[in-house]
Amino acid sequence: MPAAPLTVEIWSDIACPWCYLGKRRLEEALGRFGRRDEVAVSWRSFQLQPDAPHFGEPGAGAPTREYLAARFSPAQLEQSQARLTALAAEAGLDYHLDRGRIANTFEAHALCHAAARQSLGDAMVERLFAAQHVEGLRIDDPAELTRLAAEVGLDRAAATPTEADRQAVRDDLAEAARIGIGGVPFFLFDRRLAVSGAQPSELLLEGLEQAATASA
Repeated sequence: MPAAPLTVEIWSDIACPWCYLGKRRLEEALGRFGRRDEVAVSWRSFQLQPDAPHFGEPGAGAPTREYLAARFSPAQLEQSQARLTALAAEAGLDYHLDRGRIANTFEAHALCHAAARQSLGDAMVERLFAAQHVEGLRIDDPAELTRLAAEVGLDRAAATPTEADRQAVRDDLAEAARIGIGGVPFFLFDRRLAVSGAQPSELLLEGLEQAATASA
C-alpha cells in the first residue's frame, strides 16, 4: 500500500512579491528533499488587500508604488524594493516591481482553484506571479486572466472559475483567519509544522524533514 503523501499547504497572495520568492525557495528545498515524489503541494488563497478595487473600479490598475508611497517614505520604499529585487535575483527571478499594478486578487485566486482541478494549479500560480512581479500585467482583467490561463494549457471553459472555485477562495480565507495567519507566505507541512515568511530554503527543507519524520 503506497504511503500517504506529505502535504505542503501554502497560503499566499499573487500580489505579494515575497510569496513568489517563497515559492522559489520551497522549490529549491523540494529539490533537495529525498522524498520529493511523495510531497503534495497545495496553494491556498490569502488577500493582503481584500478591499482593493476590482477591475473597472476607481484606483484599479494604478501603479502599486502609489499604494506603497502612502505607507513608506521614498527612501524606505526604494531601499526595501532594491533589497527584495536583489534577493529575488539570487533565486533566479527578474523582478520589475516598478511595473506592479494595484489589483483585487480574488478572481486570480479563483482561477488558481479552477486550474488546480485540471492539475495545473502550480503552473497557474507561477504564471500569475510572473505577470504581476516581472511583467506588470493586469491580473484583475478578465481578458488577461483568460489569456494567461490559455498559456498554461487551460481552455476557455476550464479557465472560467465556477462559484465552487470562488467558494474555495472564501474557505481558504476563513481557514487562514481561524489558524491565525497574519502574513504570507505561510507554509503548513503535513498539518504538523508551520513556517511563516519567505524563509531560506534550508529552513524549509528542515520543515519538510521534520514533518516527514513525525509522520513516519
